[in-house]
Amino acid sequence: MTTQANNPLCAVCGGEVQETTITHEEKRGDHIYLFQNVPVKVCTACGEIWINEAVLQQIDTLIEYGVPIRKDETPVYDFPRAVAPAH
Repeated sequence: MTTQANNPLCAVCGGEVQETTITHEEKRGDHIYLFQNVPVKVCTACGEIWINEAVLQQIDTLIEYGVPIRKDETPVYDFPRAVAPAH
């Protein structure tokens, strides 16, 4: 199914799906990888995101062999400990 603008409809809610780019997070073991400007399709109604299989394969290849543009230190919080009242 498509809309009048020839955009596909969301399989989850039936809303319009549009192409855009996002920052995608991929976790592997204890490592978190961020990918900027990843091409995706996103539902304008419910926000469901679809990443093409070929793009996911490219992400796998980048994790294995790619050279990142930079490395950032990421703060890590243990939520229950962080919000527990101090005694």
